[in-house]
Amino acid sequence: MGIEFGAVTEKYIDDHTDDVSPLLRELVEETEEVTGLSRWSIGKVEGKLLQLLVKISGARNAIEIGTFTGYSALIIAEALPVDGRLITCEANEKHAEIALRYFKKSPHGGKIRLELKPAMETLKGIADSSVDFVFIDADKPSYGRYFDEAMRILQTGCLIFVDNVFWRNKIFKQPITNANARAIAAFNEKVKNDDRAEKVMLSVRDGVYLIRKK
Repeated sequence: MGIEFGAVTEKYIDDHTDDVSPLLRELVEETEEVTGLSRWSIGKVEGKLLQLLVKISGARNAIEIGTFTGYSALIIAEALPVDGRLITCEANEKHAEIALRYFKKSPHGGKIRLELKPAMETLKGIADSSVDFVFIDADKPSYGRYFDEAMRILQTGCLIFVDNVFWRNKIFKQPITNANARAIAAFNEKVKNDDRAEKVMLSVRDGVYLIRKK
């Protein structure tokens, strides 16, 4: 018999997951005050999953596509070793300003370099097979291009973690009328049919796709 995930289940999961740092909680509060969009941050449960994967994988050189106000960048940076490095891509100056302030507050902020320009410009400058972890959480119509670049720059055996692959459950409504949901549905099929990768989709928060380059 299947389990129906609802508010009670989500609270139980949240209660049994380690908390994030006080700095990250502060960042969520300011993000909501300034932008009203704190829901765009990945949240505690998905964040701790991302953090564990970075640690377990032994990643040292990571790329984040989509900084927003810096929550997930700090999650990744906390998990990287002392000599680890994260390049995070953001095109919105207002969001980047908040992120940079919080990077300066964090003892892990020195591991992070924020590139304030379109993500594809940054990705094109990264060498083949030079990265060992990629997190994708940016504009949905570009997910397919980001995935192809991630596969190019990623070392064999390393991971891509992709957020919002359910797009607010709109990918399950037929016909799909939402433009972002159509883009996500196409991306999901692209990954499913890509023999270069192993993959598993998880029903964490708004859906995540965990992909390993063969």
